[in-house]
Amino acid sequence: MQEMYQKPVHRKGTLAKADLQKIVLGNEYDVQRMLYSLIRPIFPEARVEIYEDGGYKSYRYDIFFDDYETVIEVKCSRPSMQERELTEQIGSDAFHYQEKYIYFFIYDKHRVIANVDAFSKAYSKSLNTHEKQIETVIIQPISF
Repeated sequence: MQEMYQKPVHRKGTLAKADLQKIVLGNEYDVQRMLYSLIRPIFPEARVEIYEDGGYKSYRYDIFFDDYETVIEVKCSRPSMQERELTEQIGSDAFHYQEKYIYFFIYDKHRVIANVDAFSKAYSKSLNTHEKQIETVIIQPISF
């Protein structure tokens, strides 16, 4: 976010800073689209919104890498969301997802997470001590 919006635009570039400021991430689908557009050139086999049969009900992976047993779950905070709701979603996803590597990418647009470092640490697990490796990445917006 900082590189995209706050760093000066190269003088030979065609995008003006005002143009960049028009790009606003409004919800989880916007974040997923942006993240997927960055991942796809590196991992062309990545797929979005893949449904998996969970036995009782199905669930949906936001970004899925079949060859790597990896899923990225994208979250975006809303004005009505509390930190507790976010933790419940992460707990449910971590329990239900069967892949070995789970990454939570959280765009905390409304800053519902009080302590980003503690939250990230609490919702990350090592494959050495657990059956799944879980990493949590949190991005909070910057001011212009």
